[in-house]
Amino acid sequence: MKIFKKSGDTFVGSIMGLSGTYADAIFRIDPDENITIGRDPKTSQIVVDEGCELVSRTHCTVRGNARTGQYSVIDHSKNGTFVNGERLPCGVMVSVPRGSVLYIGDRQNSFRLN
Repeated sequence: MKIFKKSGDTFVGSIMGLSGTYADAIFRIDPDENITIGRDPKTSQIVVDEGCELVSRTHCTVRGNARTGQYSVIDHSKNGTFVNGERLPCGVMVSVPRGSVLYIGDRQNSFRLN
């Protein structure tokens, strides 16, 4: 799923794969849409390879905020979600600016929030 579209006044962001399963893939985020990343295709829209043991079935959720133009990230994992190298607290929604790099479990799977 490589979808990206620019829009006028509406927040349209993207999650760009930097390394791992989705290197160079671009996923569109519409206003106030939740995108979950993990290994379980039943709970995740971006599904990471089953062989990635440090990625949880439901690892984290990214939400584009139409009001602020930023992102919110919630870590649901045991092995951690990192933003710009800093581990997020589990279960807490954290505001993240555009351009931040998200690491899932380790540096094997990374994404930029554009």
